[in-house]
Amino acid sequence: MAEATIDTAKPTPRLPKRLGSWYFRGYNFTPDVVFDVGVFDGTAWLYNSFPDAKFVLIDPQAKSRDKVEGKLKNFDFHAVALGDRQGEATLRIPETKPGRGGAMASILPRADRAANRFNSIEEVTVPIQTLDSIAADYDGRIGLKIDTEGYEGQVLAGATETLKRTDFVVAEVSDAQQFEGVSQPSTLFAMLAEAGLEFRDMLAAATYPGKRPRPHNMDLLFTRWGQ
Repeated sequence: MAEATIDTAKPTPRLPKRLGSWYFRGYNFTPDVVFDVGVFDGTAWLYNSFPDAKFVLIDPQAKSRDKVEGKLKNFDFHAVALGDRQGEATLRIPETKPGRGGAMASILPRADRAANRFNSIEEVTVPIQTLDSIAADYDGRIGLKIDTEGYEGQVLAGATETLKRTDFVVAEVSDAQQFEGVSQPSTLFAMLAEAGLEFRDMLAAATYPGKRPRPHNMDLLFTRWGQ
């Protein structure tokens, strides 16, 4: 069989990007409370999708609270990391450019070439709680967004009770080994399926640069079957 060739004159196909309230509102979710896990500078499309919902923002970088002031009126902020048990962990905060890099902060060490672009990595000890322990104080149906740089499996492992009343999950799912010990996509799919949440949509994908870009993570939507 002849080896396939790449026509570099053709533009690289664009991957879907639907992270916008204009798209997300079409699902007609009606959560009472929405958890934004991994906040950094805020998730505007999520906030704009549910202007009347209560928001609970969770991020171990306390300065994230200041970044969302003015973007939300009705929210609580918890300056902790989430995991499968209570305790402490090392948060690695890279500097990609002077004063920048907090969006790539991770508990898991990076295992891909992105780490070669960091100027430095600051390590700080942060508290860890489970989502179940925090969500127990909030009543009603739940919407959940998780963007924790490869730690999504541990977050879900600590959310078994919360997922029972969750109507949708938007999770960043790694489909390349960006981090040491990152959960495989099949593991996350199985955990969510056990909770009654099935894959529904791919909202966005991030790719490695170059002539042959490959996705390294995707923002996937999971919902109740038939919802």
